[in-house]
Amino acid sequence: MDSFRSRFNVFLAIVLVIAALVGVQLIRLQVVQHIDSTRDVPELLSVEPAPRGRIYDRNGYLLTGDEAHFELAYDRNGANYDQFNKDLAPALGLKADDILALKDQPKIKHLQLIKDLPYDKGSLVRAKDVWGFTAYPFWKRAYTEGSLAAHVLGFVNENRVGLYGVEGWYNDVLTPTLQKDGTLAPGADLVLTIDRNAQAITEEELARALHNTGASSGSIIVANPRNGEILAMASSPNYDPNQYAAIANKDGLDAFVNPAVSDNFEPGSIFKILTMAAALDSNTVKPDTVYNDTANIEVGGQLIWNWDRAGHGPTDMTGLLAKSLNVGASTLAMRMGQQQFYKYMRAFGLGKPTGIDLQHEAAGLVITRDKNPDRWSEAILASNSFGQGIATTPIQMVAAVAAVANDGVLVQPHVVKKIVRGDRVDEAKVVAVGHPISKETAHTLTQMLVTAVRREVPDALVDGYSIAGKTGTAQIPVPGGYDDPWTIGSFIAYAPAEDPQVIILIKLDRPTSSMWGSETAVPVFHDLATRLFPVLGVRPDNQMSMK
Repeated sequence: MDSFRSRFNVFLAIVLVIAALVGVQLIRLQVVQHIDSTRDVPELLSVEPAPRGRIYDRNGYLLTGDEAHFELAYDRNGANYDQFNKDLAPALGLKADDILALKDQPKIKHLQLIKDLPYDKGSLVRAKDVWGFTAYPFWKRAYTEGSLAAHVLGFVNENRVGLYGVEGWYNDVLTPTLQKDGTLAPGADLVLTIDRNAQAITEEELARALHNTGASSGSIIVANPRNGEILAMASSPNYDPNQYAAIANKDGLDAFVNPAVSDNFEPGSIFKILTMAAALDSNTVKPDTVYNDTANIEVGGQLIWNWDRAGHGPTDMTGLLAKSLNVGASTLAMRMGQQQFYKYMRAFGLGKPTGIDLQHEAAGLVITRDKNPDRWSEAILASNSFGQGIATTPIQMVAAVAAVANDGVLVQPHVVKKIVRGDRVDEAKVVAVGHPISKETAHTLTQMLVTAVRREVPDALVDGYSIAGKTGTAQIPVPGGYDDPWTIGSFIAYAPAEDPQVIILIKLDRPTSSMWGSETAVPVFHDLATRLFPVLGVRPDNQMSMK
């Protein structure tokens, strides 16, 4: 029996090794060889410089790559005009009289007839090989999904330079490289962390949200809080990178800036997550600590009001979050003191770029007594505690709150999963950039946020999932004050709370249906999460909705 068991164990080990090798080969075939096989225009490789690298979603769907196009030129006197008119002019939409008129042109070396012919028509010209008419091949960038993920991708200009998004950030990687023999090798391919289906759903729900709420613009970010992978990133208004030149002429370069990483905004009450995290981690309070909530509190000569202008009496920390009380948040900040408070905010990455691999990321703005003594005051500290007088970007808020979801570890967000150069595949590494709060604090705060959502934000609940989140309603700063009555409605949440796999931020600018994030952003989260969780393979944790 022992001998048989030993032989069986050896056999099983061999089977497992073979299975592992087969799995590796399948991955190589699906990722590496699939990408290489898409370059199927060998005739161009010997004529034109090598193509720019292609960009795929995480599951291998092509999002952008170079397509073969042609320029049609008349470049020889004494050309075979009759044959061209017979065999090619009708198919190319050219008039026979215009072709015959070329006979009367002075001696020329090159006259462009058609700037851009698609591959099939250019190939037809080359196949007919009519004397005096030449189809010159070139690579043209094509975005196969149109405007999908445009702010993530960016575009390539006429000089073949990548601008904005990953096209800009990874321009040197995507650009063909000079080899030792003097030839150009194709640029490396990128595999993004973006899920094409999740991206499409997110863009659909954002468009629906703007229609339903009357918001002028908005952004949604969907990420994995454990490893920093961006699964979807949508902003509206959007654009089609295939039409970048026309858009630039009409709307200017601002149309290409990605608001999710480039726009500073005052986050409002979603920021209370970070204030509470700091207060708990510094032992300033415990979840059951009670304070007497009044309608307002004076700090530094400024009156801080609760959003509802009401006092709520004895309130514990979960109640503070559930009712989103500004007076409570200010009380916590004052108890911590400015040094402690801003130490934690810096640890969460505020006031500096996250380092996400997208062009033109903004740094946010944190006013502190040390760096801005002429502008800082205790009133600023009190206001900062509930997300006013402090500027962040959407991606900063996602990264910071994701640290709470990720056992207190702050992870750098990123959108590129792999770089593929032939048979070489370089995987993106998870980069932990800090540990702002302890694991225990993170778990405690998560449970508080779950309770707060169940109590006060039932419209956010998704059957089967525990949701940890916070609403936000922020004023919009303008020179001299705020742009009343306009607001930014937001909601940030992660799920399942016990083992977070997805974090989602909804941000809607200037909604007209309601000024409150609980009434504008929360329904968007519910609808989006309900559709996204199955697509992303997020399993329920059997927490039933209380709706």
